[in-house]
Amino acid sequence: MRRGLLVLLVFAGMAVSGQDVRAAEFGTRYSYQQLQDLTEKGPKGEALALGYVSLTHSFILPYKMTGYYALMVKGSGKDLNGRPLNVYHELSQEKIEQMQRAGALPNPLPPYRRTIFEYMFGYVLWWCIPAALLIIGMFSMLGIGSGKRGRA
Repeated sequence: MRRGLLVLLVFAGMAVSGQDVRAAEFGTRYSYQQLQDLTEKGPKGEALALGYVSLTHSFILPYKMTGYYALMVKGSGKDLNGRPLNVYHELSQEKIEQMQRAGALPNPLPPYRRTIFEYMFGYVLWWCIPAALLIIGMFSMLGIGSGKRGRA
């Protein structure tokens, strides 16, 4: 029984491991997605695109996801973390409506869709707490780790 549980835990650990997994995170992580190219040009003649900025808020583990539409400069450089370098401008609801009336942005805006994995790992703190309590309850029901082993 214990070997089976150990094998299950090892395979579960391998399934969720990867390059993007971190031991503990604090703060906010940004990710960017370009949604649609725009015909308008920036103040210096640069090509623009409508994008979406996703924010994942973490305290040891991710607990919340938010996001907003942004105006992005296409083809600009990226920093070592893959984030665009000062190349986006957050669009408020008023600015979006103003740009839609002027014909610079599509109406309606293209939707941003998160994958099931983004939701799973964006709210991992909230499903890890009940999962840990469930595992602790199972161990206590099975008598694993109760200290009864080796006594006569």
